[in-house]
Amino acid sequence: MRALRIGFLLGFRQIQRANLWTTTLIIFVMMLTFLNLIAVSGILVGLIAGSERAVQDQSLGDIIITPLDNEEKILQTETIRRTLDTIPEISAYSIRYQQGVQVAANFKTRRDFGIEPNVIGSRVQGIDPAAEDSVTKLSTLVVEGEYLNPDESGYILIGALNLDRYTAGFADITGSLKDVYPGDSVRVTVGDASREFIIKGIVNAKGGDIASVMYMPEKELRRLSNSSSRDADAIAIRLADKSSETGTKIKTLLIDQDLDDYAQIRTFQEALPKFLTDIKNTFNILGTFIGAVGIIVASITIFIIIFINAISRRQQIGILKGIGIDRKAIEVAYVLQSAFYAITGSLLGVLVTYGILIGYFDRNPIDFPFSDGILVAEPIGTLYRFIILFIITLFAGFIPAWIIVKQNTLNSILGRK
Repeated sequence: MRALRIGFLLGFRQIQRANLWTTTLIIFVMMLTFLNLIAVSGILVGLIAGSERAVQDQSLGDIIITPLDNEEKILQTETIRRTLDTIPEISAYSIRYQQGVQVAANFKTRRDFGIEPNVIGSRVQGIDPAAEDSVTKLSTLVVEGEYLNPDESGYILIGALNLDRYTAGFADITGSLKDVYPGDSVRVTVGDASREFIIKGIVNAKGGDIASVMYMPEKELRRLSNSSSRDADAIAIRLADKSSETGTKIKTLLIDQDLDDYAQIRTFQEALPKFLTDIKNTFNILGTFIGAVGIIVASITIFIIIFINAISRRQQIGILKGIGIDRKAIEVAYVLQSAFYAITGSLLGVLVTYGILIGYFDRNPIDFPFSDGILVAEPIGTLYRFIILFIITLFAGFIPAWIIVKQNTLNSILGRK
């Protein structure tokens, strides 16, 4: 304890008397190292987190109900609807009907049968426009034209990926309609039934399959497909509290009412495509590896700084040893310097990350083709990274001090090798 107290005193005095610009530079390097450790992996993971957020907000909702594995439709949809109306934690839900269709765009102007028809196969979702908008804010995703009006009939929304001008070179692979704009007419065919619809708007988004399907009022779809069944293909539920704990609670409540006999009930996290989770884990590992390289660079920097500092004070170290100061106290002094650099730099990094960067990327997400990337920095993960950086920095400060302190006292005082 005596050596520890003396070491703290010596370390504190060294930090006090250190060159201000040198100390500032070292702290700045440690801050950048910490940001590299947190921000790089955070942005990589944030690419997928942004996609997950978009899927939750714009497609799946907080809870998604789908048919059982051995069924094509959700059984007893009306029973489920009545149950959902009784749960106050549910702020909105949208019942969706889905149908494979064929859509033709040039059926009025195609006179020469030698001309390739402007036709694609796609999927149409039958929705209640008001209910769907309350769950997914679908109206905000209309990039051309207008959203569906519940009081109108004969209109359809088309996902942007069904159009040639949005597929950006993938048209030969996916198939797409050419020269189609809001206000144009298309012929939608289900089996032997066909009907003309006016394109009300174009929908585009990066989350889920929003941009690859078409939308029309569910009454119109059931009329077109000549279906009287009320059993749906999916029910997306929006909760007042979007936390995973509330989602699990409401899922359990629905299961307790035996609704899982009619359909599969999953929280958003459970319904996420597996490939998104796998990519997120891979990016996390990649970001950690890149951050590890930054830690190594920072530890080498600290090692060099402490080593040069100890070499320049070799004679003073020899005098301290000569007057009876324990070598452990001298080692503690240099380790304390390293700890000071690590803690100060990391605290500044935390302030920049949580005070500036996370909020900035939330307001200005990175525009990637498949998602709007954000910065993800979980507090527990940040703590683990800080501990790793702190421990490695302590070792980087201890080793050079140990190398210098263990030298012969008389040689150190006289400056001999």
